[in-house]
Amino acid sequence: MSKGKSNYNWLVSFAAGIGGLLFGYEIGVIGQVLGMEIFQNDFGMAYTDANGKRVDYPNRPSIDGWITTTFLLGCIVGAAACSVLADRFGRKYSIISSGIFFAIGGALQAAANSFAVLLTGRVFSGFAIGIASMVVPLYIAETAPASTRGALTTIYQLMITFGIFVATAVNCIIIKTVDNTNSLEWRLALAMQIIPSVLLVILVYFIPFSPRWLAEKGRHDEGLEVIAKLRGLTINDQEAIDEYNLIRAGSDADKAIGDASWGELFKGPNGRRMVIAIVNQSLQQLSGINVILYYSADIFAAMGFANADTLIAFPLANAFVNFIATFPGMWAVDRFGRKPLLVWGGLGMAIGHAGVYTFITLSKNGNQSLAWGAIFSVYIFLICFASTWGPVVWSYQAEIFPLRLRARGTGIATMTNWTWNAIIAYAFPQVFSALNKQPTVYWIFFSFCMIMFGWAFAFVPETKGKTLEEISEIFGDKPANDTENSYALHVSKQ
Repeated sequence: MSKGKSNYNWLVSFAAGIGGLLFGYEIGVIGQVLGMEIFQNDFGMAYTDANGKRVDYPNRPSIDGWITTTFLLGCIVGAAACSVLADRFGRKYSIISSGIFFAIGGALQAAANSFAVLLTGRVFSGFAIGIASMVVPLYIAETAPASTRGALTTIYQLMITFGIFVATAVNCIIIKTVDNTNSLEWRLALAMQIIPSVLLVILVYFIPFSPRWLAEKGRHDEGLEVIAKLRGLTINDQEAIDEYNLIRAGSDADKAIGDASWGELFKGPNGRRMVIAIVNQSLQQLSGINVILYYSADIFAAMGFANADTLIAFPLANAFVNFIATFPGMWAVDRFGRKPLLVWGGLGMAIGHAGVYTFITLSKNGNQSLAWGAIFSVYIFLICFASTWGPVVWSYQAEIFPLRLRARGTGIATMTNWTWNAIIAYAFPQVFSALNKQPTVYWIFFSFCMIMFGWAFAFVPETKGKTLEEISEIFGDKPANDTENSYALHVSKQ
């Protein structure tokens, strides 16, 4: 592997990975905006009584849920649309479109003078993230070499966590410097989302098309040129020719089967792939990660901490831990494999949830200082998630489907992620309120994390170190390199 190969692949992956930063920025923004008193006042969520105490209106859980859920419904639609558009218009243009839609959504939210306009902006932003979450890991997987594909595809998750951290830091500055009785506080926080969306559009304009998408479209000269550039080679280097031949052979084998159909995703080896991808994405959400990210202020307040800590100190610490903990996963995924990270990550997250429940319960029995144990347990959960199930699920689904079904398969799996995300985000405020904000809910998440541990151990095959074409053989497909030599001779003579 040449130095040029490694560097250019990483640059391309980071450029595309800005799509993850958009999602992270959105999570970081909305969690703190929901806790801003002026935002609550402007949208009829809470008020300050005569004694200076904040009081929620009865419909507060419903409003919280709609603000979060409309975004997630947009994500579902975006992922569904991109499962078709990514094949028709390409991975690159799909990523660019996500940046444009996200900028529109951010502008609508920042300018909202009614609840309807705010929710419309949330849908636009969600549509953008649905596209990005489906196509960014797919694009990175299709451009990465087998030896570092795991690390490169985890860049998407790394950028999500970086976006959360940046948004949280920016919001903390806004909260500290802008008058909290002025609507500018929440409008400025939401408007800042436009900046990373513009950055995404500009950077992705300069990256190449996916070589596998080019092969699928019969644009073989361009495909070879892209592979050579990504690997730091020339189009005459045999290494580049051999790799592109394998890609082309896989594409031609897919074409020989005929046009892809949605029904194929649920039959034979493809059905196994689809089940694994759907269950992985479902369990990722059922781990409870987005409850902690979306509603961190409410969770920390329920632990008995002061409002200043719940809005600034703890969310910032959460975001930092989440970001830093992604790096061990990037390092480990190509060394130890996908399966071990999923297995032990599930167990580690379960331990984190058990600790949260235990320490909150003990602190409510008279020793408030034990609530710090719950904070520590939250960080155990975040470290385990960010280094395992957070990045690996996205990497895994992007690499297991054959080329002709890859966009559709990853689209359905991504829709599953967002569907569970929406259900949990809408239900949690009401369930948490119904439970009188007691920690019982953490036993539910603990149970799912234990299921994740068993599921990964029993049913998830390893894909470490294999090309996308070789991974097909794990699921029982015919080897794509049966016809490789005929292409090698043809391409090398061009």
